Formats: sequence, C-alpha cells, structure tokens
Amino acid sequence: MLWEFYICFLNMTLLLHLSLGQEHQGAVEVHHISAGHFFQLKCSDDDDAEARTTVTWSRGGNQTLNTTSGVDVRGEVLWFLPTHTSHNGHYTCESKYPTGSWEMKFVLSVDPGPCPVPAEIRTVSQGMSEVVFCRQQDVLSLDPTAHIRWFKDCSPVDKHGETIIEEDCPKRLRLVNATESHAGVYTCLVEFSLQGRNYTATHSTQLKVNKGSRVELVCSAFLGVGEGTESESSMFWTVDGRHTDHIEQLNVTKTTILPRSSGVYGRSTLSIYEVRPEFLNVTISCIARNAVGRDIGFLWLQPANHSGFYTCLCLCLAFSMVVLGVAMCCLFKVDLVLAYRRLLPLVSKKRAPDGKLYDAYVSYVHGDGLSRAEMFALQVLPEVLERRYGYTLFVSGRDDLPGEAIHDVTSETMRRSRRLIIILSAQSASPLHPKMDPEDQLPLHQSLQDRPSYDQQIGLYDALIQNGLRVVLVEIDGKVDYTSLPKSLHYIRRKQGALRWRRPSSGKSSSTASPNGHFWKCLRYHMPFKPKGALKPQPTPGINCSIELY
Repeated sequence: MLWEFYICFLNMTLLLHLSLGQEHQGAVEVHHISAGHFFQLKCSDDDDAEARTTVTWSRGGNQTLNTTSGVDVRGEVLWFLPTHTSHNGHYTCESKYPTGSWEMKFVLSVDPGPCPVPAEIRTVSQGMSEVVFCRQQDVLSLDPTAHIRWFKDCSPVDKHGETIIEEDCPKRLRLVNATESHAGVYTCLVEFSLQGRNYTATHSTQLKVNKGSRVELVCSAFLGVGEGTESESSMFWTVDGRHTDHIEQLNVTKTTILPRSSGVYGRSTLSIYEVRPEFLNVTISCIARNAVGRDIGFLWLQPANHSGFYTCLCLCLAFSMVVLGVAMCCLFKVDLVLAYRRLLPLVSKKRAPDGKLYDAYVSYVHGDGLSRAEMFALQVLPEVLERRYGYTLFVSGRDDLPGEAIHDVTSETMRRSRRLIIILSAQSASPLHPKMDPEDQLPLHQSLQDRPSYDQQIGLYDALIQNGLRVVLVEIDGKVDYTSLPKSLHYIRRKQGALRWRRPSSGKSSSTASPNGHFWKCLRYHMPFKPKGALKPQPTPGINCSIELY
C-alpha cells in the first residue's frame, strides 16, 4: 500500500512540472472582507515554493502596489495594514518558474459596515451539533499570545449556557443540539501585535439551521507507522473534483487522527445537509494523505428506489377506496339503487316483456270490520305506489270479482305477479282456528274472513319451494307476534326481516304523508324496476334502509 502511495505521489509531481513549461492562469478568488482589519492575500500554496523564482504583484492589471497606501508586499503574501474601502479592486500575482509562469487573480471587496461580512456559510440540522472555526491560523502564528473574542450578529456570544462551548485547540465554537436560535453570523475577532503595533483580524461564518435531517458519510483510513506520521497526515473530501469547503450543503464535521500500537489511523465524517440532484451519480472522494503519498476512496450516491413504497402506498389507497366504496354502498344502498333505476332507461334499450301483469300481489287478513291492515292495503298503499309511482297492484278484496273461483284466480294472479306483499298487524296474529295448527288449516276449511291465509300459503309455497316469487313483509303499527302465525312466515321474517310502517302523527294531513320517507324508500327498493312511473318522486337526503330483524 505504501508503494502505491509513492507511485501516485511521483506521478502527480511529474505532471505538475511538465505543465509549468507554459504560462497558465488560475481561478479568480473573490474575498469579501470588512474595513479596519488585518488581511492577507497569498499567491499560492506552499507546495511549489522552492521551485518558484520570483513573485510579482500588481493591481488592476498594470499598477504596481508600491504606491498603494496601507498595503505591504512581503514576497508571495500581500498584507493589508489594515484594510480600507480604497483597497477595493482586482489584484494579480505572477509566479515565475524556470520552466514557465503561473498567474492568479483576486477580487477584493471591502465593506465599510460595522458588522463583518461572512466569509463562509455552514448549515446544520436541528438537534445536531456543529463547529464554527476561527480560520486565522496565519495570524495566530504571527502572535501566539493573540486574544480571541467571539461575536454573534455583532454582539458578544453568550457562552454561559451549555449549548455554546468555546474550544482552544483549534480555535472554534461548538454548538450542541442546534436550534433556530443558533442561526446567525458568528465572528471571531483576533487581537494581536505585529512589530509593535496592535491589529485586529476577523473571520465570519453564517450559520443556517434547517429542519431536515442530514446524511453522514464516514471514511476510515490507515495512515502508516512511525514517528511523525500523525503530524504529517491529513484527510479531506472532494465532490466531483470540488473541495467540500466550496460547497454550502457539505461540511466535514469531524476529522480525527489517532495513533495506536499498530499504526496511525484516520477517521473523517462528511455531513450532507441537503442532498441535491448535483450530488447524485457523481464521484465523492475521501482522500487520505501522508508524507509518502496519498490514497483515495470513492463512492457514489444514487437515487433511492421508491417503487416498493409507492406500490404499497397504491395498494393501501386502493384497499381504502374499496373499503370506503363498500361502506358507502351499504349506507346509501337504497338511494343508489333507486337512482340507478331512474337513469337506466336513458342508457339501456327497452326491456322485453316478462309476461307479468302485476308488480305486486297485496295480501292481508280480512275481517268483519275495517282493520288497520285492510285500511293500509286498500287506501294507503295504492295512494303511494299506484298514484305516485305508477306501480300496478292486485289488492285482494279490491280487485277480485264476485263469483270467481277463489283458488284458481289466486294461483293464476300470483303467477302473473312479480312480488307478494303480505301486510301483518297485531290483529293478524290471532289463530284462524284455535284448535288447529295454522300449518294444518286447508283452504276447504276456511271461512270468508280466513281467505287471505290461502293467498299467503300459495305465495309462500312459490317463494320457498319454487323460488319464483319474492315476498315483502310489512308490519303495521308495532311489533307482530309470529308464534301463532304459520311457520313459513316466521322463517321468512328471520331470513330477510320486515318493513315496519307507523301511522303518521295526528299533525299530519293524511296517512300517506311523507311518501319519500324511510319506509317508502325501502318498499320501493324491494319493488321491481318500473321504467316509467306516474309521477317522479322528489329527491331526498340519503337514507339507509335497515330492515328490522329479531
């Protein structure tokens, strides 16, 4: 591994010296600084200082700096003692080598305001810790006894709490469990002496606190063995060839060089506060460097595959929609069916005749006087179903003719009916013949007032045995006792329930009030489809038809 480091280092140096045979220009550096403070411009890094022969500084392209007040040229470094608004402008340094030259350009913007201008921007997520550095190592090397004071938004930093801690090595502030109150511009003010005169230098960092969670990449490396390895080793990151110090959303939060018995190890953490598209599918490099050479680790960030999540989300939404649809159908089943029947003639062809003559056969228990069941069958039911909705009813006791064979006519009429409506009341529960079982009473043994039992037996036989006639039970004015009624009626009551009609209150104008109410909606729901009614009912709020079972 050390040999690979060495080969890489030699190749890098060889390429560097080959490129110096021509004149090259570096990138333009822009510096925003505040007036009244000490500042330095460095022509280049110290890596090739020995190979450099001369360094020349100029301002605005051709103006020499000897006549510029407050500026001192000291080799490759330009000193401003201190900065002034008159120092605004463009500066150029030209480094000459035996094989060529290298030129760097700078733009200096001096702000006269009282608060220092931020030189860098850092971002931290809420609840995380962050470090703000005082990047004045060159100044601290000039005066090791320099004094540092920290400010936030031009006011002294309150370090009495436990959330902001000042550390000396290196000079920095540590913010613990960052909150929105920690956001602002942090400035380290360095007070030092130089050649018997007092100066100040500043470095400002703008800290932003976001509500998102950051992503951390950890790089571990073996840096070598032997004395001096710890001091000569370093680690840093690049993203698509750019150093992380130049990218706002990235920050190397911690780099640790640890000597151990087996050698020196390094560990560096790169924090990504906001993963942007430009960070995806590009090379992120962790670079470990020592005195011998360097080694690089590569990684790439790829967009997460959310297909499984979206599939589960779609399935959950579809299942929820199905459950909601089923619930809505159950709650508004009656209204949906009635609405469908009204719209069906508009979208479908005319149905072929089914050979039926009546929509329903109405049966009830006859008596000597006008019972409640008989009044409902002869007055209330026809008023609503026939006159308002255009149904055709055969009402026993109203539509049969005198002298007809009751048995034959009843059987034929029910065969030509689509429904059998049986109207029951408390009066219907009295036994037809107390000494006989209701199921054993034959038509030949019945009197005139007992005739409806034959209607019901024929209809119940078709419904239970032949499945050719649907039965609708209607209870009048309260609960009906089925113990004394035929067992077939009791069976249907348990199987499908019954509709219950209550006499309107005394304030109503008639017993047919509220034709679109609960009972009539449910009764129409159980009636067969009627293409054209005598009158179209007015729309009403949705009502759930709950048939009473007990």
